[in-house]
Amino acid sequence: MNPVLTRPLRFLCLALPLLATGLFAQNPAPEKAVVLDPFTVKSTGTEGYRTESSASGLGFTVALEKVPIPITVLTSRFLADSGSIKVEDAMRYVSGVTNVGRSSGTEQFAMRGFGTGNVLRDGEPFNTATDSALIDRVEVIKGPAAIIYGTSDPAGLINIVQKAASFKQETILSTIYAEDGTYRGFIDHNQPLSSIGDWRAAARVIVAYSHDGFTRPYEFRDRTLLAPSVHLEYGKNTAIDARFNYAKENGRLNRIQTPWNNRNEGASIFARGFVPLTKDFTFVTPNDDWNSRDNGINLRLVQHIAENTTALVSFVQTQIDGDQYFNIGNGRIGANAQGQWLAGNNRMVTETRLTDHRGISFKLLHELKLGATNHKLSIGYRDNRSTDYGYAYFDSRVTANPLQVIADANGAKKVLFPGAPRSVFSVTEPFATIITGVASATNPNPVHISSAYVTDYITLLDGRLNLLIGAHYIDIRTQKKTATSPQFGAIYEVAKGYSLYALASDSYRANGPASTVNAALGFNEPEKGSGKEIGLKFSPIEGKLTGSLSAYEIKRENIVQFLGGVFTANNNIPSGEETSKGVELDLVYTPMPNLSIMAAYAYTDAYISKNFITTDGNSPDANNDGKADSIGLPKEGVAKNDIRVWVSYDFAANTPLRGLSVGGGITWREGPINQFPTYIHRFIQETSNPTRVDLFVGYKTKLAGRPTSLRLNWQNVTDADYRDRRGYFVQPSTVQFTAEVRF
Repeated sequence: MNPVLTRPLRFLCLALPLLATGLFAQNPAPEKAVVLDPFTVKSTGTEGYRTESSASGLGFTVALEKVPIPITVLTSRFLADSGSIKVEDAMRYVSGVTNVGRSSGTEQFAMRGFGTGNVLRDGEPFNTATDSALIDRVEVIKGPAAIIYGTSDPAGLINIVQKAASFKQETILSTIYAEDGTYRGFIDHNQPLSSIGDWRAAARVIVAYSHDGFTRPYEFRDRTLLAPSVHLEYGKNTAIDARFNYAKENGRLNRIQTPWNNRNEGASIFARGFVPLTKDFTFVTPNDDWNSRDNGINLRLVQHIAENTTALVSFVQTQIDGDQYFNIGNGRIGANAQGQWLAGNNRMVTETRLTDHRGISFKLLHELKLGATNHKLSIGYRDNRSTDYGYAYFDSRVTANPLQVIADANGAKKVLFPGAPRSVFSVTEPFATIITGVASATNPNPVHISSAYVTDYITLLDGRLNLLIGAHYIDIRTQKKTATSPQFGAIYEVAKGYSLYALASDSYRANGPASTVNAALGFNEPEKGSGKEIGLKFSPIEGKLTGSLSAYEIKRENIVQFLGGVFTANNNIPSGEETSKGVELDLVYTPMPNLSIMAAYAYTDAYISKNFITTDGNSPDANNDGKADSIGLPKEGVAKNDIRVWVSYDFAANTPLRGLSVGGGITWREGPINQFPTYIHRFIQETSNPTRVDLFVGYKTKLAGRPTSLRLNWQNVTDADYRDRRGYFVQPSTVQFTAEVRF
């Protein structure tokens, strides 16, 4: 975006929320938006932290306790109370979900031990990061239920529901300031437009600017966002939505600073307990610099065809265009995924990337009655194309001999280099060999996938028994591979407020190119998977307590690991079979109207169950027993036991403290937690039992007659020091202030 435009936008976003004036004083009475019954595309019944209706992917409004799917909905109230700025902040209080992104701003998560690429926006694939200014709520669908969204994944998916234009005139001004240097502001204006005959329209525009600060030196992230949207209705049968998102971002991170704690103090190598070599040691790179521009467009038509039939057509296109610099500072050393040690004295890699994704989808919803059964049918088709272009230039590349790790039953204790333990190596020493002028064009092979799916939600026995039957057909056109994955689910009300359910599904997904560098290597074979679970849904106290208890097993074969980045020609390696077994308990309890409690527990045993023996050190057979040593290795980022609790209390309107809310949360995860997926990095782990406490206090009042909310969030109160994603330390204790005014 032009700097001449960017600077005024920053000023407006940060200043206007603090200027509560009499703007927009003459608001017209809001009109009621059309609802295409019985096919609403948004869940309803949201109150506080609790929601009563099903995920939007089902296409029909169905009570949560009637669906054989474990669903967690993070409401707008929870997102506000928790002070969530990014999607990963909100996921912190969802059981069985782990952040495995490599940098701030990415949306990469593991669910029940498996990484999922299924992070959707409004039910559609969207490969750009989501700004919290756009989010209305987040739906977390666990288990083998992704078919309802037209995809297949036995672990689950995350669907981000964005704010939509509506027929209520409103302006929201918001600003955030945090002691780590973070500041953020956004303007969200929604405006009903003039009606013409049977046509009526509404528009919404969101403008935001943020600067993320960090306690670690030299780190920052700046982001500017522009997101207009339009909603059109023709009579009561037609609705059209158009969205456009544009974001510009640049920043720097200490990428994987393994030896330090979250304040860059002390020195340790890999897991705590290693003999330190030097504080200057870093893993791969001390800094990543990047600048990127991403934009996306989403067009959707909802057409009510007949009394019981509705059609939805959607088109999505997203692009990410940017440059990334992998920087090695003077005298620093690090290791890549193959265990090779690198050294350099200047910027190492410049990588230019352009990612383009476009897709079209069609869904037909139909409700009918056959005898004593009611059927809610959903039939859909998707066609998606994704292309990743890029170019990497190496200013210098260094290869070196592998290190020696000395370990005992308690883990690694010493790291030795060839010759003698040393702190810093010069690139001119025989230890390292410099290779200069290496350039590589990344693989531009497009991935083209078409799929069709059908689901039937069947109601029997006066609603006591509900079935969810479906199938997903996928045609990976790039590889000429096809497969059909079935799905079956059932839920039965054994007593009022208690229902038993079971769910099972297979999956078949494209793995993409075998190399991000060499197109001649073609594509990896697709990934296959299966998931099954049984559980109990309960709501013994109507309107107050809802929950679910589930036990599951997931198996996935031919899962690809990305190894070595652009250093290795064949860098996407299939890993055999991986298994996850576990138990999850989720509760939302509202014992009184002004007290809300979210609680969750997860036991997850996720590990490599089969693997190939490789000669590159990623999956060796050191004891020569004919089996890969990586078998039995825990999955990345997964704690066997974790507990997450969030509580909020609103003081009653008839008390002197009316408008005041207080609360907070605690998360506990059992270590050790592996930080990387490969055998070489088995000692890079979080060895403690990370415990985190967050607190908030909020106050709702009126300033100049305008609804105003003020909120203070104290993140990581106890200053817990742990790695919360692949190699990154959590932000230390931080106080964050938010002010929001509505007109």
